Amino acid sequence: MKREAPAWLGELQARFAAAIRTPLERASGTLTAPLSAYDPRLVQALGGAAAKAPQRLAVYNRQYWFRLFDALQTAFPLTARLLGYWSFNDYAGRFLLTHPPRGWNIDEVPSGFDAFFADALQCEDPGRRRALIESARIDAAWRAVFAAEKTPVFRPSDADAARLLDAQLVPSDAVRFVEEHGPLVELRRLLAREPSTGALALPSPLPHSRWWAIAGVGDGVATLPLEAREAELLTLLGRLSIRSALARLEQACTLEERAHLPQRTRAWLARSVAAGFWSAVSFAG
Repeated sequence: MKREAPAWLGELQARFAAAIRTPLERASGTLTAPLSAYDPRLVQALGGAAAKAPQRLAVYNRQYWFRLFDALQTAFPLTARLLGYWSFNDYAGRFLLTHPPRGWNIDEVPSGFDAFFADALQCEDPGRRRALIESARIDAAWRAVFAAEKTPVFRPSDADAARLLDAQLVPSDAVRFVEEHGPLVELRRLLAREPSTGALALPSPLPHSRWWAIAGVGDGVATLPLEAREAELLTLLGRLSIRSALARLEQACTLEERAHLPQRTRAWLARSVAAGFWSAVSFAG
């Protein structure tokens, strides 16, 4: 026969959870557990101050935050290194207070940090601000494609070919397209091979923005450079039929670009299929 847990146990657990989620103090220049902020009723229930209950709670309090900071730093290594870990942990802490973990899987904790960071970032230098936001998006793309389930990729059949123009391609979960204004993807790739803990200087901006496809391949992540119009087409294909995407791209092109557009779009489409950017095709009706 099941018995309900006593009410006092639920109250104790709630107070303990609140204690370990208490933000660490930063005023001293190090992350410090705020002993005086713990609920006096919880301290008393654990033996009181004389029994060093606050110090024992502080162990759990610090480990809670350090484990979550580590999860965010691991998921966003480029952003963390460009910001510096002290500043990165400040944003991570604010994110975790508004988006506390809700499940058992710690790998889900960083989900949504890139969007939060883009809104919360305080940076007066527009170039640095853009680069930091792009770094978070690149980290998020890297994380997403690495974690994506490996599924079969779309390979058009002879039957598909006759009506493919009016179909919509379904993007693979293991592919993301990102834009950068500095060599951030190359820097992120370097970090994956040679991890360290030192702060990174922001690289000089590129003469023109650059697009990449970031794709999960086997047990790793591959990067493929894209032409700007190619990336524009691939992005359109994720939400429009092939015919509509091609028409929209043509409208955006200059007269000079349009002269070579048919052969280039055929090459881009063929390469995207060969690279496994699509998981299926959807025919309306």
